[in-house]
Amino acid sequence: EEITGRVPIMGSVAAGGLIETYSDVHENLDLSEVLQKKDVFALTVNGDSMIEACIAHGDMVLMEPVIDKSYLKNGMIVSAMVPGSGTTLKYFFRKNNQIVLEAANPDYEAIKLDPNEVSIQGKLLAVWRKF
Repeated sequence: EEITGRVPIMGSVAAGGLIETYSDVHENLDLSEVLQKKDVFALTVNGDSMIEACIAHGDMVLMEPVIDKSYLKNGMIVSAMVPGSGTTLKYFFRKNNQIVLEAANPDYEAIKLDPNEVSIQGKLLAVWRKF
């Protein structure tokens, strides 16, 4: 069978109370757009700083390269490289002429940097978790 990047959407599932289930397929989830974006790359998540964004240790994140930082919006999840310190996955914010990288875990403090001190490598497209 040819791999198309399309997955059937089988209906809805409740994350609160119960809902009625349906067995008929209504549409397909088309992953080909994500997989065909130019230069998409994957990173393995190490640590729990993004746990409240449902990104856990061991997950794989698909990232789209960031060519122009001006297109980034506050609150986007990005992979950022801080020269001499390494790479991190965090929420991106611009505040008071600084780049602020915030964790989704209160155990981690925000990282505040001058814009020239950080390289935003990619923005989050998808999270892949193996069970």
